[in-house]
Amino acid sequence: MSSATKVSDLSERTFKIPSLLTTSLRAVTEAFGDNIVQLRANGSVTTTNQTLVNDLREYGVIREQQTNHRIEIDYTQLQDSDGNGVSNPLDENAQQQLNEHISAVLDAESRAVEPDLTVTSVTIRINSEQLQEITPAQTSEFDLQFVADPAEDGVREQTRRRNRERGLYSELGFQIQNLNLRSVIETTTIYNEQTDGRYFSWQGPEDVRPQSPNKLAVQINQHVLPEPYAKLKHYQVADDQKLDLLDNADDQEEDNTTSEGENN
Repeated sequence: MSSATKVSDLSERTFKIPSLLTTSLRAVTEAFGDNIVQLRANGSVTTTNQTLVNDLREYGVIREQQTNHRIEIDYTQLQDSDGNGVSNPLDENAQQQLNEHISAVLDAESRAVEPDLTVTSVTIRINSEQLQEITPAQTSEFDLQFVADPAEDGVREQTRRRNRERGLYSELGFQIQNLNLRSVIETTTIYNEQTDGRYFSWQGPEDVRPQSPNKLAVQINQHVLPEPYAKLKHYQVADDQKLDLLDNADDQEEDNTTSEGENN
């Protein structure tokens, strides 16, 4: 086998996936705001009250009551009655109201960070001539869907560092997950069944045959995803059935700061 063939085989077995190294609702809404067209998120807090039973005090009887407060968000952007705008945009005012409600319901005196929710999926709608130029799209509007997956060993530490100030893992008990890109669809084709309009497609960590054009992945990572959470993951298919995250020498962070002490 020639060296050229080996290089070709390797390139066919590697691909790139744009990813957000966070699942923080506050981070996602701050970054994308009213570009969000669908979002799923959840969070909870359990409080415990203990009281000594007076009638049985001498026997050391303690009554314990636990209260669980849970918030779930199942958001879909809606058109207003005349069809010329959005009736429920996730603009700054909506974000403020949402964050205030989360703080009121999930706040705990023992925590030094603001309450937050875990985003399990989010779809954003963007206008990008850069994406149009490198795809067969006829328009510049695209819907990008991201879904939460467990963070691989190679990015767990980066994920911790990039969310350190939010205290997602040490304070709020979040699982260490990333929001990985699942699809890129030209918006007009969602309402027009004549063409598919899907230019990026990945079913998640079990999918070893993604439709992931390198130019498209790079452009999304550079021009759509916000710092400090943007990450272009490089995967290699091992044994035709397993994905391995590659170490990216050109994308490593030189950060010697001490990370949070999470064990998730």
